[in-house]
Amino acid sequence: MNPLNEFKARSEMLAVSKLAYERGYLCGTEGNFSIRLDEGRVLTTPRGVCKARLSVSDFLVTNLDGDLIGESLKQSKKPSTELAMHLTVYAERPDIRAVVHAHPETAVAFTVAGIALDAPILPEAVLALGTVPVAPYATPSTIEVSESIREIVKTSDCLLLKNHGSLTVGRTIFDAFYLLETLEHYAQTLLISRQLGKVEVLSEEQVQKLFAICSIYGMKPPQSSAKLGT
Repeated sequence: MNPLNEFKARSEMLAVSKLAYERGYLCGTEGNFSIRLDEGRVLTTPRGVCKARLSVSDFLVTNLDGDLIGESLKQSKKPSTELAMHLTVYAERPDIRAVVHAHPETAVAFTVAGIALDAPILPEAVLALGTVPVAPYATPSTIEVSESIREIVKTSDCLLLKNHGSLTVGRTIFDAFYLLETLEHYAQTLLISRQLGKVEVLSEEQVQKLFAICSIYGMKPPQSSAKLGT
């Protein structure tokens, strides 16, 4: 695993933190993000701080056990109480370098209502998300959350935590954030369609044509795409 430049990682995490807050994907001090710097270090957001008010120096570095290391030991801030969920992702997915946990209201509302996000309505969502799995409800900030996502994250880069939030992962923090954007856009579009009274989904043939385009351009659709509309 190639080490990442820590200053660049801090700058990118700051940019995503502000974007997530501005887009309304979290409020108050909600949400937490992380970047795996190398095989033994993780950069993460501190607990109890509004993501719109962070600076590059506020982020903390921990080992893969969640303990502060290096200069971060001198800070008064503590890592997010949900860092364990991020560390579970890194343990299960060596290909992943970043994790974004947010609370996108429309997507989360679907979990509260018990409605699956599995309708193939937008080409972009089909190719980026497939179906969106939902982890069973777990008490926030406890080990329950880590265990609830452990199996799901092995095969999904985007999932929802029932009555809680979203979890998106990627090779960069921007990749993880873009999945969050796509998730909430998809949920908003589906909600409006349902309110208008009719949801016209893409046919199986149309979905397969999208997958064929992926093959032509060397793209790989999400594993959960096979379950679309089933």
